[in-house]
Amino acid sequence: MTECLDEHKMKYAVDTDKEAEDICRWAAARAGVIVVAPVVGTMTLMANEVYMITRLAKLRGIKLSESAVLGLLGSLGGAFVGQTLATLIPFAPVQIPVGMSVTYAVGKVANAWLAAGCPEDLSAFKSTYEEARIEGIKMLGELKNMACKDKPLGDESRRFDVDDASPANQKAEEMLRKVKDFLKKD
Repeated sequence: MTECLDEHKMKYAVDTDKEAEDICRWAAARAGVIVVAPVVGTMTLMANEVYMITRLAKLRGIKLSESAVLGLLGSLGGAFVGQTLATLIPFAPVQIPVGMSVTYAVGKVANAWLAAGCPEDLSAFKSTYEEARIEGIKMLGELKNMACKDKPLGDESRRFDVDDASPANQKAEEMLRKVKDFLKKD
């Protein structure tokens, strides 16, 4: 009986992992479409990532609050914030690969974090982020050609309540200010 249960768990885990991978790829493909939208592209990209994380949590039977999802994104730190801010540069050859690879990496980290039981310390997932971002860059051609890229993951027009005083938001504001200052120099 135990063997049968173990086989079922193993099959279920493989299916869950496959579905999680599909969700990450779908969100990354979608990111390539939405990131180039003038003005709203970066905010829509964030909404896409929030919905991707929410879908991954639902897949694993975990209910996450909006603040937990935003906290996860914020805790990914400067690399995530800086790369996401790079999508503000109005140049599609930069926006698309960055948006797609960052979204894919966020999805892989979120899935690993959820599978690990949502630990508070995310330092163990920093290498997962970088490896997945590189993997996402290698898959750009495949992701760009996905038929489902035009199908939204969720309500991309939704506004999220964000605590403006949080350290993650302060860091994001600082990074945004630096990017704007850099762009003004040209």
